[in-house]
Amino acid sequence: METCVHHRFLLLLRILAWTMAALAGLAAALALFVANYNWNHAKPWLTQRFSEVLQREIRIDGDAQLAWAHGPDTEPTSTRFIPRLRLLARDVTIGNPSWATADQHLARAASVDMTFDLLPLLRQRWNITDLHLVQPVIVLERDAERRKNWRFTDRPEPRWSVDIRRLAFDHADIRYVDRPLDLDLRFDTTPLSGAAGVHIKDDVNDLLVQFGISGKFRDATVDGAGQGGALIGLLNDDGRFPLRAEGKVGKTHVVLSGVLPSPRRLLEFELKLGLSGDSLADLYPATRVPLPATAPFQVSGQLSGARADLTATQWDWHYRKFAGSIGHSDIRGEAQYLQREPRPILRATIQSDKLMPGDLVPSLGQQEKRRGSKPDRTLSSRQFDPEKWDAMDADITVTAQRVEQLPKIALQDLRFVLHLKDRLLTIDPLHFALAEGRVDGRVTMDARQKQMRAQAELEAQALRLRKLFPSLASMQGSFGQLDAHARLAGTGNSIAALLASAEGGVKARVSEGAVSKFILEAAGLNVADAVFAKLYRDRQVHLNCAVADIDVKAGQAHFKQFVVDTDDAVIDVTGHIDLAQEQLDLDIRPQSRELRVFTLRTPLYAKGPFSKPEIAPYKGPLLARAGAAAALALVAPVAAALPLISMGKELPNVCAQH
Repeated sequence: METCVHHRFLLLLRILAWTMAALAGLAAALALFVANYNWNHAKPWLTQRFSEVLQREIRIDGDAQLAWAHGPDTEPTSTRFIPRLRLLARDVTIGNPSWATADQHLARAASVDMTFDLLPLLRQRWNITDLHLVQPVIVLERDAERRKNWRFTDRPEPRWSVDIRRLAFDHADIRYVDRPLDLDLRFDTTPLSGAAGVHIKDDVNDLLVQFGISGKFRDATVDGAGQGGALIGLLNDDGRFPLRAEGKVGKTHVVLSGVLPSPRRLLEFELKLGLSGDSLADLYPATRVPLPATAPFQVSGQLSGARADLTATQWDWHYRKFAGSIGHSDIRGEAQYLQREPRPILRATIQSDKLMPGDLVPSLGQQEKRRGSKPDRTLSSRQFDPEKWDAMDADITVTAQRVEQLPKIALQDLRFVLHLKDRLLTIDPLHFALAEGRVDGRVTMDARQKQMRAQAELEAQALRLRKLFPSLASMQGSFGQLDAHARLAGTGNSIAALLASAEGGVKARVSEGAVSKFILEAAGLNVADAVFAKLYRDRQVHLNCAVADIDVKAGQAHFKQFVVDTDDAVIDVTGHIDLAQEQLDLDIRPQSRELRVFTLRTPLYAKGPFSKPEIAPYKGPLLARAGAAAALALVAPVAAALPLISMGKELPNVCAQH
């Protein structure tokens, strides 16, 4: 019995020995075969197998060699001597799918030298330990249906995974075409000096490549340069790619830096983005965001993007903690750009310590000069572009501590909310403090028809005159306050056109208070009192009220009533303003309540264009008074003063009627 068991055990050992010997012989034969076989004879078979697996045309037009290899000296001993295969092929091309149009090939290279492990292939994992490319040309494309030419399967998750440990190259020409983004960029890439073109996985701290950038993004040309990390970071599932780039996108200067996590399976990222240029409007060709024409700007912040999963096509973009300036205005805030149907939406919160409206809208003089308009035109004829308003919706909140527009006059605590939806723009609410009072209003601009319809309504309460006219020293003693209401509506695609068709009205009232007497005397041309007041003291006059009621029809502003009523005089203004032709035609008639000596009081007129109005007394009555005084001077010097004496008269109190 024991002898039988012993024989069986010896037989098992012999079988095992012969099996091991056979395997060793087979391995040796395979090693000899791999080392000595001319693999050029197998190129048709190899390329056909690869083409079937990748569903692409694979070609090797040069020599092909397959040999055994081991790892470099920098690799740990435990893995360095594990046998692996090395494939060296020249003039290699990988074809594109039939739908791709950017180029005939996905990739081309003068030489591909690739070393990979054998055993992981059994688990459908391709561990490429070394990849050396000579003059690679790669064209990556995503079409309108969001298909990617670098994906070799229609499955959401590919069966095969690729892991590249080391990558070396001399010069790479990489092009990326994205049809949904209307993006076409070319990267002329070379290793940085001293980097030797060798990129090792997980070495992401240093910038290893440099590249020139050219191409287009939507309607903007792109031209710049940058530096990046190991290209392996772009190829591996768990890669990271640091980058720094600077250049021009259209007319805007762009600086971008940061790290892209898992670029091959990108779900979210955050980069530092700086922008500067001559005008925010120059961003439109690239962003399709209709921003206003502004003064030169510069801004810097954190740009981030995120999507729900790898199959999601809509990104949620944020520009966080941005800060900068537009002209002399400072800005800071947060912005979000969300892709959605039927239009994307921009949400933003913008804050400013000092805001100058002239920075947000070009000066009218420069604007009209560029357009070749007549020099005597003041209202802007620059056309709005409501077609751009259909590119997006918007919800923007703006706050500013101080708004400086006119010399020595500033708005405080400005706040407005801008809504844009389906080409209907509203600014509601609109609040700001002015001259120790408050102004509230709303603005609507409807661009859903060829000629835009606009409406504005403003309510001013308790505005102090001395604060409203701070540059007039003679007004500083005034303590009257102004209340006003204005409502205008018009049709047109420019400010000039809107006012030329304006309908509505303006009503205002200055409450009881005090006003500088010199203003009244100067308006009546009472020479003696005016000179005396300026040389000695400008005393205050009790103001009963001032009332204005202006009716606007078809761009014509008619003065139904405009009266300043004081204890000393009543000043009455009549006439109209032509908003279409930008012309004034006003009569100013002062009437004295008191005796005046040396008065040249006579009606005044204000006529002519807004840009250069002529304000002067009517010459007829003034010359008649002066002529009478000269004639009497020949008879009796004292009598010469009689025509220059105004006896004054009883005038009704206008305020009693209001």
